[in-house]
Amino acid sequence: MSAFTTPSDGFNRLAKPLQRALWERGWTGLRENQIAAMPLILDTRDDVVISAATAAGKTEAAFLPLLTRLWQDKVPSSGLILYVAPVKALINDQVERLQLLCERMDIPVYPWHGDVGQTSRKRFFANPRGVVLITPESLEALLFRRGGEVRGLFAALEAVVVDELHAFIGNVRGRQLQSLLHRLECQLARRVQRIGLSATLGDMGLAADFLRRGQGHAVQVVTSADEKRHLQLALKVVCQPATMTETDQDPHWLIADELFERLRGANHLVFPAGVGLVEFYADALRKRCEAAGLPVTFFPHHGRLAKSEREETEAELKRGHLPVSAICTTTLEMGIDIGAIKGVVQIGPPQTVASLCQRIGRAGRREGEAAVLWQYCIAKAHGLGMDCAEGLQPDLVQAVAVIQLFLAKWYEPPRAGALDYSTLVQQVLSLVGECHGITAVVAYERLCQTGPFRGVTQGDFIALLRAMAAKKLLMQDANRLLLHGELGERLVNHYTFYAAFPDSQEYRLRQGGKDLGTLPLPLSNQLGDVITFAGRRWSIERIDHEKRLVDLQPSSMGKLPRTGGQGLPVHNKLREEMRAVLASQHTPVWLDANARSLLQDARKQYLNLQLDREFCVVEGDTVYLFVWQGDVVQNSLVALLNHQGLQARNEGICITVKHASLAMVTCAFAQVAAQPCPTSAQLFMRKDVPNTEKWDWVLPDELFLAGHTSRALDLEAAHALCIQLHESSAH
Repeated sequence: MSAFTTPSDGFNRLAKPLQRALWERGWTGLRENQIAAMPLILDTRDDVVISAATAAGKTEAAFLPLLTRLWQDKVPSSGLILYVAPVKALINDQVERLQLLCERMDIPVYPWHGDVGQTSRKRFFANPRGVVLITPESLEALLFRRGGEVRGLFAALEAVVVDELHAFIGNVRGRQLQSLLHRLECQLARRVQRIGLSATLGDMGLAADFLRRGQGHAVQVVTSADEKRHLQLALKVVCQPATMTETDQDPHWLIADELFERLRGANHLVFPAGVGLVEFYADALRKRCEAAGLPVTFFPHHGRLAKSEREETEAELKRGHLPVSAICTTTLEMGIDIGAIKGVVQIGPPQTVASLCQRIGRAGRREGEAAVLWQYCIAKAHGLGMDCAEGLQPDLVQAVAVIQLFLAKWYEPPRAGALDYSTLVQQVLSLVGECHGITAVVAYERLCQTGPFRGVTQGDFIALLRAMAAKKLLMQDANRLLLHGELGERLVNHYTFYAAFPDSQEYRLRQGGKDLGTLPLPLSNQLGDVITFAGRRWSIERIDHEKRLVDLQPSSMGKLPRTGGQGLPVHNKLREEMRAVLASQHTPVWLDANARSLLQDARKQYLNLQLDREFCVVEGDTVYLFVWQGDVVQNSLVALLNHQGLQARNEGICITVKHASLAMVTCAFAQVAAQPCPTSAQLFMRKDVPNTEKWDWVLPDELFLAGHTSRALDLEAAHALCIQLHESSAH
């Protein structure tokens, strides 16, 4: 590692074995964030968020002073550090890094997740000290199964380190983690220092408040000045076929041809949109390697692949004997060690600036090396048959807007404020098991009054408990203790209970006895059907629908998997930037000739439609509403309009209202504006909203709809927008 500072800048405060280990690894000083975090962790017990780019030394910024604290305590240290990470692969990486630091200090390191055997855990139970690296699900299982032992096991707990903090904010696993850390402190009857390691966020105050709910103002935030890194950037448009005889896949074949020629000289990460396209590119590039008589250097990596398949790709990237590219989803956005990456390929527009930032952050980490981004967009050439929205080239414009916001160093703040009733159901069941029964009063105090579910009123909590009792998840004994009911007892003793997200109900795919991964498959699948998975083509040799097990054999044909799922919602700021791109005359130098031409056409369309001053366009019996808001607000506006009897749909760049006239739409705006903002219960029927969270099926209608609205909608903002649109149309 190159020199960052002089040794006097905190280096001499580290434990002597750590200094020796760092010198031997080539360190000649500490990074800026490591220096800033040192006194906060060594000299205080304040909560700390350390924010920096990927590979900027955040892990060492937390652990160097923490391990020094353990060393200063006594030798061998009896202290304990708990490290929580969102994925197993990150834990496996950190075990290797931390063992190099801890081996001379007689501080044991314990990985703790579903792929780790019992031997390591038994050693920890016999002498609970050192560093425990764990996932939220395994921590849930530990509290549930050993609730009576937790106080003794964690008596010497010094601090909790939460890695990839940004990945937990605003989702059910994050709420679960907040609850687990609070329950742990309740068991210990004391506050424990929390240290969060986070990528840069649009609002670091949200990260601080997430780390210590309701006390974010007291959390110390360490941010690093942005490194001066060079970025080589190019955006290329590949046009869709002009004739009906060609297929929609043709542009992807053209991109695959380019990638085969372009990426064979160094390690790269390729991010298509979804598992299906990951499999397409992995298969297409494998076939090109085989046809050219070259070693296969393109491998898939996504969450549905078996652990062995993912680890093989990670190992190929790290090995370095051949240039290798991983075709991947968000699984490689995390800080997993995959060696030196030269560049990133993004196929299709990024949905968030934060995601693009994470991806670019994986590349160009070597001294003096630039990060490379190739952005591909697939578009239709401007011409007949395009509606007014398609003529604005939304994918191209979104890609340009995301890149410009990234270059301006703006990132989406995580959305907070969801009620998370589904996760609360799980936490009630888990708390009952941890305490071997608990009163409703104590459960409410622990989970809601002082815990992370502070938006839940006492009345709503009682309604939740009654619904759980009605579903036989809970019962109450003569001493008014909440206990598991008949169904609850069965569910909490199943291995899937500990995850806050729903069981995928997917089929396990294997070949020759080796697991390849899992996929959702329709019941209509039968013997002989073909599939593309793990970057190869297969036919179904045997299928057991009851056990959800599929045996595969190699095939010359394959069909891309359909995995469903929705992308991340687009933020208001991104849609505003898209409008600014269309209204501007500036053309970025990193656009290729096709992109420049199509962007110019889109800008002409923007002016021809008078979207610089109008928000409505009528084509035939369809009204197009260009309100330039994020998906949360636009989805809410769709709900308000549909409640007025219209057929509205969020198309991204606009909202379409089918089989309507402009008069019908303006009348709907007037009706919405004249009334108070409706509640979710007034807008939706329970049957019209799908269960998306694990325990939604338990919730009474009112709580279910309120929870859905808090996660996915902003009715107040949409109602205010309706008033504004009504006033505009009146003039």
